[in-house]
Amino acid sequence: MSHVTPAPRPLLILLLGACLMSACNGEDSTTLVTDARAKLVAGDYQTAMIQLKNAVAKDEKNAEARFELGKLYFTRLELANAEKEFRRAREAGFPAGTVNPMIARALLGQREYQRVLDELPAPADSDPDSATLQALRAVAELGLTRKEEARKLLRHAQAIAPGNPEVYLALAQLALADHDPAKAMQDIDAALRIDPKHRDSLLLKGDLLRTAGKPDEAAAVYRQVLQIDPLHSSTMLALAGIAISGNKLDEARKEVDAALKITPASLQARYTQALIDFREKKTEQARDRLASVLKAAPDYPPALLLGGTIEYTLGNLQTAEAYLNKVVKATPNNLYALRLLAASQLRLGRPDDAAATLAPALGSADHDAGVLIVAGEIALAKKDFAKATAFFEQAAQRSPDSAAIRTELGISRLAQGDSRAMADLQTAAGMEGAGSRADIIIIRDQLERKQFDAALASIAALEKKQGANPVTWNYRGAAYLGKQDSVRARDSFEQALKLDPKFFPAAAILAQLDLKDKQPDAARQRFERFLQADPKNLNAMLALADLSLRSQDEKAYTGWLEKAAAAHPQALQPRVALARYLLASGDRSKALAIAREAVNAQPDNPAALDLLGATQLALGDMPNALGSYRKLVERLPGQTAPLIHLATAQIAAKDLPGARKTLQEALRIQPDLLDAQLMLGGVEIQSARLDDALKLARQIQQQKPALPAGFALEGDIALARKDYAAALAAFERAQKLVPSGALLVRQLQVFNATQRPEIGEKRLADWLGSHPQEAGTRAALAENLLKRKQYAAAAEHYLILNKSNPGNLLVLNNLAWALSEQRDQRALLFAEQALKLKPDQPDVLDTYGWLQVRMGDAAKGLNTLKEAQSRAPDDAEIQWHLAYALNASGDKARARQELKTLLDRRVSFLGDDEARALYKQLTATP
Repeated sequence: MSHVTPAPRPLLILLLGACLMSACNGEDSTTLVTDARAKLVAGDYQTAMIQLKNAVAKDEKNAEARFELGKLYFTRLELANAEKEFRRAREAGFPAGTVNPMIARALLGQREYQRVLDELPAPADSDPDSATLQALRAVAELGLTRKEEARKLLRHAQAIAPGNPEVYLALAQLALADHDPAKAMQDIDAALRIDPKHRDSLLLKGDLLRTAGKPDEAAAVYRQVLQIDPLHSSTMLALAGIAISGNKLDEARKEVDAALKITPASLQARYTQALIDFREKKTEQARDRLASVLKAAPDYPPALLLGGTIEYTLGNLQTAEAYLNKVVKATPNNLYALRLLAASQLRLGRPDDAAATLAPALGSADHDAGVLIVAGEIALAKKDFAKATAFFEQAAQRSPDSAAIRTELGISRLAQGDSRAMADLQTAAGMEGAGSRADIIIIRDQLERKQFDAALASIAALEKKQGANPVTWNYRGAAYLGKQDSVRARDSFEQALKLDPKFFPAAAILAQLDLKDKQPDAARQRFERFLQADPKNLNAMLALADLSLRSQDEKAYTGWLEKAAAAHPQALQPRVALARYLLASGDRSKALAIAREAVNAQPDNPAALDLLGATQLALGDMPNALGSYRKLVERLPGQTAPLIHLATAQIAAKDLPGARKTLQEALRIQPDLLDAQLMLGGVEIQSARLDDALKLARQIQQQKPALPAGFALEGDIALARKDYAAALAAFERAQKLVPSGALLVRQLQVFNATQRPEIGEKRLADWLGSHPQEAGTRAALAENLLKRKQYAAAAEHYLILNKSNPGNLLVLNNLAWALSEQRDQRALLFAEQALKLKPDQPDVLDTYGWLQVRMGDAAKGLNTLKEAQSRAPDDAEIQWHLAYALNASGDKARARQELKTLLDRRVSFLGDDEARALYKQLTATP
């Protein structure tokens, strides 16, 4: 643990204290201070704090009370409060020679180095009593990276006070800044020869011993510190760190608990708690505990590194990457962070980014076998099996007894088809003793090769090493499934659950088998039984949500997602699913609340920011959507997906120059990124920069000649130029490359523009004859027919869509409209279904009210249309329908007034010709 500046080290509190209620019993300020000292000796820090506050409340000029209160704040690491009380003590007359060094220490602990130099008077050059303050000023100079100024101050302090241990402590810190730990230890020993009980020198000695790999000696020194100052919480945490390294987690937790009694707000203590949780495999508890640390100190590197490790372990790779990027930015040579960041990027499917991240670690002379393993895994992902094997062989040479490395070597040789692969894996299995990774890889390889009997034999061999367990029974079930023996497979999975009722993989496979046997209720009951054994299991709740969605029980679906979110305050998956469902169903405000909850749970999680941005975008909240996506870009630098999201929001906000810049940045990262190219092409078309768009289309055609995208973009450009022949030719060429309904929809645009819609509609109808499940294509055809008043044909397609996807609001609304134009009584039935889905939506109310009028119930229709207009007062089509209903119900005067107001607006709407005709009729002279 390298020291450049000292951590705040509280003075020994030699104070005695008093009872909690003494202030209420009339004691004076001096008595309260005495009571506080007694409480401190008894370990009752909270009562001592209350007594000292009572003392200064009774006599705010009590300098001794102020000084003791400052020391207690200092001990609790509340440094700003400590500084304030020390200054008040000095103002009240406490000796400056005693209090100024304490003010300096409080400022140093806050990293306020310049304030130490500016606010504390430089001591007299020849006064030996000033040496301590001079030493602290030297430490401030070190904090400002001004080593020579520090060196000059310390030479002078040593000359005037050669027997002051504080000077030698500062000299040791200067030696550490010079990267000379041996000299630092000499200076510390000199300080301790002067004063063997000099607490801060002992503490730094312990730190040096710990850094030198001598934990037992360091622990002995730390215990000396606690004998001198039993309240020194930083020393307790140092002992906890040593205990964690030795896997003595119970001992570590005792030290942390003791530290928290003294410094309940200590971030380091709470971080250490989370580290212990993680080492005890309480991963989610560790994440929840660490969240409070990161909320208070979002840039604290140890917490960020632990956060990255936890999220990597939980499989939340984007969050892990966001944390680890911050660590690497703050400490570029942290080999562990580089290795884990590269591993995260690799698991995210970005081996090139992983290789670039790992390069500095591979170039370091200090890199270990772990770095070589990740390098080998990257090479495996890039299918460079020879290079992967070379890395794993180097790692094996460095750690010849490592089963993990031998396993990775076996994997790389397995990928190459090297006959030595199985020998490597079998060797690793033997080295692991009761471990299982190499055995598992052998079993999985046999299952993949459909060598099911061999896999069963390997499973039996593994059970001899470690006994029967849920994992082996689960693999046995997989082998029997491969052998088409569903009875034995089910029995195996049931046995896995019998051994461990909380073993989710077996429950999940059994549920899949239930669904395959068309027994969804059995699958549901299985997960409900699983939750009886493990009531807060997130996967089981999500599985029940999925089953509810399969059965179209939307209330149960949202209910399970809400339960999962409540049971797991930090979990994103249920919140993301719930918010996306609410967005799709139109409940955008509730979706926004859930998205904000997700961001509050994990402020640095890219998935949470992405969800929030998408929700804000759907709500039309462009400023906040743009802000969320900009944060996402910052969280994931060098990645294209956040840039695509940001550009989408910029386009929606009509910031085309900004979108262009963002998309160009994405293309600098990945020059052939098709999504970015097509979006940029669309931006150029909207900006009327058609020549630039055409250059981009030609570039796509050259880069990807077998894909239709470049020709489709060329067609869009020609359509914008109103060069319909060229547009049709481009779309037809794209269709020949990869036929699709979407390209035929674009052709329909050309035929509509050239007054030949029947040709485009026939092409779409022919396509749907062989691709009947393409709902999007069918919806486009139906909408075109509806606009052309081909109501019978439109209704036919909407009926098919409603059958394949019941409950779709747009389909129901348009189907009702098409049927009503044929005077088909089913129109009201479908309009009512739409209204039940969205009773407050103006366009749904409009359709229903219009149909009521058209079907002869003008009075009810009028009321419905009034409700629609109250919700959308500026909608011209609703106003036209309202005027029609007023006329139909006999109120011709109000109908005439509504029509006049509407037509005076000079807006275009469906039915405007009929509206003008009715107005003319109503204003005609009788």
